[in-house]
Order: sequence, then structure tokens, then C-alpha cells
Amino acid sequence: MDEILTAMAKEDAQLTAAKRAYKSAKEEGNRQEEARWANVIGDILKNRGEYVEALHWLRRDYEISVKYLPEKQLLPTCQSLGEVHLRLQDFKEALTYQKKHLELAKDGEDLIEQQRASTQLGRTYHDIFLSSDGDHSAVRNAKKYFNSAMQLARELKEDSPGGKYSFLKEYIDAHNNIGMLEMDLDNLEEAKKILTRGLEICDEEEVGEDDDGRSRLHHHLGIVYMEMREWDRAAEHIRKDILICMRIGHRQGEAKGYINLGELHYRIQKYDKACRCYQKALELAKSMEDEDALVAQINQNIRTVKQAIKVMRELKEEEQNLKKLMRRTERGTARERKCLLQQNASLDRLIDMSNSIFAWAEGQALAKINIGDVLDCDGDWRGALSAFEEGYR
Repeated sequence: MDEILTAMAKEDAQLTAAKRAYKSAKEEGNRQEEARWANVIGDILKNRGEYVEALHWLRRDYEISVKYLPEKQLLPTCQSLGEVHLRLQDFKEALTYQKKHLELAKDGEDLIEQQRASTQLGRTYHDIFLSSDGDHSAVRNAKKYFNSAMQLARELKEDSPGGKYSFLKEYIDAHNNIGMLEMDLDNLEEAKKILTRGLEICDEEEVGEDDDGRSRLHHHLGIVYMEMREWDRAAEHIRKDILICMRIGHRQGEAKGYINLGELHYRIQKYDKACRCYQKALELAKSMEDEDALVAQINQNIRTVKQAIKVMRELKEEEQNLKKLMRRTERGTARERKCLLQQNASLDRLIDMSNSIFAWAEGQALAKINIGDVLDCDGDWRGALSAFEEGYR
């Protein structure tokens, strides 16, 4: 909490200074500086998660630029507006400004802005794909723009060796974006290869340890290793992501890192740790103004964990009930059929409870293994073997 308050105090000071500079430029009639400071204020508010207020200032920048400034001044304005609309999940408006950004960059033969616009367009189409039911056109567009951004970043990097700006950051981010897309398409080995290469470039080029590009690569590698069930490696990358985001004051990234860590703990049935991670993520998300979607996601995750805890408790109770039923079964008596029916009903309840845990394949496996233990104790070795084999599978 202390780190959050310190970061917020620093942002408040920056915002106050930027608003003072904006007011001064407006009073002097310096339209270029007025637009620039409006953009700076919008950017500060965007980083605080205050997206609606950020749009207010960015539209001021846009209106001043359209009315008084050369067309090329619209490039950073369109980029900022596109990014904020994307964060608000307003894809239509995001694409409008991003496509205008790319069009202006091509008209001016500005490769740098083409690279930036292509990156943003790729991210928007990627988000459209994630929010849809397998939108193939969105995937194709995401690949097209991410690959274009990668190629442009490579060209710009090679054309400016030792220059003032190397375009290394863009080149690293391009690896992150393409790796992220491959991950979401379940091409995990390819995603791991591309993301790992991104980290290798960071090391080769001596990129600082607290670089936001590194944090994004660690973020997605953590997810990839989690999906590959390599828990220790997943945890290593997720924690590195969280640490970098904390050090650079990126609260949204830190919150998402804690969500990933919570998901990892949930999958390996460490529910108390999962809850603590989600609570930390919730605390961070609530400290930002317009992160309603992130808050809703975290609250859903917390409900899921609590449901899992409840179901696991009920599952253990039902296991004990099944063992009692098996001990009470009297072979070759009139009560045997009734007892067997009760056992079958108990088994069905065990399986239903494991299935009720959202996105937990392990839950079903655990139930099968526990059922196998019960059957083994009762001398039903064939049934136990079948349950163990199914659980292992």
C-alpha cells in the first residue's frame, strides 16, 4: 500500500506541473505547446487508469492540432487516442484513430510512426480476437500488423547503429507481441521460442533489469510455462514481471502479474495463496480510476477460488461418506443392492463436484485417484486400476 501511495503522490505532482504548463501555453497563445501539454496530461491520466478523463485532454490536443497545426502534429495525437480507446475496449474508435495514424505516417513516409501504428493495430485486432468466438479475420489482421511492425523495427534498428535512438525497444516489443499471439493460438512451443529470444536480445543489448519490455516478456512466458504445466519456471517469470512493474510504478501490469500468480496457485490447489494474490491484484486495480473490467475479472477469480475451497471441503466429506458406505456393505445379503446403489450415487456426486470447479482439469483427476484409493481399500482392484488409469490420463 505504501508503494501505491508513493506512486500516486509522484503522479499528482507531475499532473499539477503539466496542467500549469498547459495553462501558461494557452495564455501565451502557443498552440503547439498547448497541444503538447494536453497530450502529456492525457498520457499521465492514462497511466493512472483514468481513461475517461484522459480522453477529455487528448481530444483537446486533437482539436487544437487539426485546427492550428501541420498535419504531421496529428501523429502522436492519433496514437494516444487509439491507445486509450483500446484500453476502454472501444475497438471501433481505436481502429479509426490507429488507421488514421498509419495513413498519415505512410503519407509522410515516416517509418517510425508506421511501426508504432502497426503495433497498435496488431494489439487492437488481437484484443478483438480474444473477445470474440474465434474471429479468424481478426487473427489474420493481428498477424499482418505484428509482422509488419517486427520488420519495420528490424529495419530501423539496423539503420541506426549507435544512433541517438536504436529502436531496440520496439524490436523487443515486437517479439513479445508475436509470442503473445502464438500463445493465444495455443502454439506454446513457438511462443516460448519467440519470447525467450526477446529476453536473449535484452541480455545481448544490456537492457536494464527494470525495463518494461522485459516485464512483458516475463509476463507472457509465465503464462506459457503455466499452460505447459512447468510450475516452477512459470512462477519464476511471473514474479520477475511483478517485481519490475512494482519498481517502475506500473500498477496495471503489477495487478495483472498478481492475477497470473493467483491463477498458478489456484491450479496447483494452493487456494489460500491464490486468494492473497487476487486480493493484492484487487487492491491495485481499485487504486486506478477506470479499471472496472479488471476489477470485475479479479472478483470473478476470487469467487471461483472460494467455490473451489467449498467444493473441495464437500468432496472430502463425500469421500468419507463413500468409505463408510463401502465398510457397511454386506456381501451376499439383501442389503447389498441398496448399499451398492448408495455407493454409485456417492461416486456420481464426487465426479459432479470435481466437474463444478471452473477450469480445473486437475479436480477431475484428483477425484478419480481418490475413488481409486477407496476401491483399492475395499478390495476392488480392477475398479481401482481403472480409476487410477483414468485419473493419470
